[in-house]
Amino acid sequence: MRGAVRIFSALMAAVAIPCAVAAAPAPVMLDLSTGSRIASWTLAATSGAKHQTPIIFLHGGPGLYTEDRRLEEGRVFRELGFSTIYFDQAGGGRSDRLPVSEYSLARAVADLEALRASLGKDRVILWGNSYGAALAALYAQQFPNRVAALILTSPGLFPGVDAKRDYSVTARDKVEYSPAVIDAINRIDRSPVEAEKQLSQAAAGKLFDDLVADELLNGVVCKGASVRPPVLPGGGNLYAQRAIFRDLKRAQLPAESAVRVPTLIVRGACDYIPKSSGERYRSFFKGKLIAIEGTGHGLIEHRETVDAALSAFAANELSATL
Repeated sequence: MRGAVRIFSALMAAVAIPCAVAAAPAPVMLDLSTGSRIASWTLAATSGAKHQTPIIFLHGGPGLYTEDRRLEEGRVFRELGFSTIYFDQAGGGRSDRLPVSEYSLARAVADLEALRASLGKDRVILWGNSYGAALAALYAQQFPNRVAALILTSPGLFPGVDAKRDYSVTARDKVEYSPAVIDAINRIDRSPVEAEKQLSQAAAGKLFDDLVADELLNGVVCKGASVRPPVLPGGGNLYAQRAIFRDLKRAQLPAESAVRVPTLIVRGACDYIPKSSGERYRSFFKGKLIAIEGTGHGLIEHRETVDAALSAFAANELSATL
């Protein structure tokens, strides 16, 4: 039982904002060739030389959704001529739910490829956050000719790797998992199809959302941070979280499968994900790793430093190679 709970908490995304942000506009619903129906947002470049290659944001989780603040964070790219595309992965946020047996890492990769094809773009830049970094890496392995560059912020554990997380450096207290959450995790892990007969995706998602909001969010800021994350709007999917995380533990990324494209990795110095995981991404992609002091997994504190790193990469590495 405790092992299941540790696995559940391992790849929680950076899901925190330091202050209120403008609500996202209504999404455009896209019917992908995979059968997934996803909520998406496309924000056009606002200045600079307009680039044909868009940046696609991959949110954390798994089983979560795109936070409103991510649209604002992409402004640094739009000001340099890059359009930014966001979407809620199948099952989460405002995207449609799938049959529980269809949630998998392979489906998440296939949905991303279907999204790229629907955009009519030969190549895309992937901006993967937390778990989204692992999704970006696996997509790049399978579709290397479709990836122009990688931006990996607060990357979660490298696919196929497990490691101890250090929450002592964060503002998170000891987490108390309710009996209902533990029971739901165990039921879903045994048989998601059988579990859904008694526990709907909506009901399990509510348990997930409550756990994130009440117990886990303070883990994304440093101990002693002056900012505290507010409660999120909800829309998580525990069935998707369990299935995809199980697949992530089994995933393999041989060194020879790495694509060689401009790659930036940004992590907070007090991120609970061990530094060795960020180093693994850097070594795998031969990219540049930047650590932001006084910042946690949410990259909330010292946001101006984070934005400066993203802007410099876009101006110097992306603009020069596209």
